[in-house]
Amino acid sequence: MEKYSNKVIFFDLYQTLLDVELSVNNPNHEIEGWDNFAKTLIKYGEEISGLEFYKLYTKRRDDFYSNKSKEIYHHNLFEITSDVLGKDLSLNLSNKEITELIYTYRKASRGHLRLYPGVFDMLSHLSKKYTLSTASHTQSSFTKLELHELNIEQFFSFFVYSSDIGFRKESVEFYRRALEIVGKEAIDCLMVGDNYDVDVLVPKKLGINAVWLENPITSSKYTEDIKKYPPQNIIKLENIQTLPDLIKLVIAE
Repeated sequence: MEKYSNKVIFFDLYQTLLDVELSVNNPNHEIEGWDNFAKTLIKYGEEISGLEFYKLYTKRRDDFYSNKSKEIYHHNLFEITSDVLGKDLSLNLSNKEITELIYTYRKASRGHLRLYPGVFDMLSHLSKKYTLSTASHTQSSFTKLELHELNIEQFFSFFVYSSDIGFRKESVEFYRRALEIVGKEAIDCLMVGDNYDVDVLVPKKLGINAVWLENPITSSKYTEDIKKYPPQNIIKLENIQTLPDLIKLVIAE
């Protein structure tokens, strides 16, 4: 098998590889998540409601954005949660314990989580020919565990998350940092994602080629962008198993 080990394929995760019901679409899930988080604190001797904890959390999150644009920067859930637990509640917990608490919140708040059909085999195939990296707007503290839970962590050599970088994907700085992390130039990389604006148009500003994965859940948001900037490389979600063939053509250009 021909190997293009010098090429890096960046992947968006949610609604590209992972089908997830986000809490923003169901506020009740968000409330349930923080309630489960708070209930778990009882074993550490802390009795607090989910709403009370959430208020402490949002105050520190708002402090983070007090002199930063929410359109450019991204907070770190783990760091803020650690501050609330340690500085506000005087709880001395290990990183592992904090991560487990966050995942308790995440599992209760997210709804379903599953791979789209064909994703596992597609990633397995690509990982044998290219270096794969995540490039996702998310919180690493729970996404790492979700990739492990779905057994696709094994296919990635690098993990790029907005919470760790500190920048949203709307900012070209996200992709500059991503290139630094994988140690490659833009010409040696390709981005794959369902969000036409931040997965295709933004990386192209740095010279990173891209494939737009057309997901019916998200594609309708980009009608105007597509009219102004017609996509060059498109694949429909239901055809994701053929992505390796398209990538090979794009890489060869």
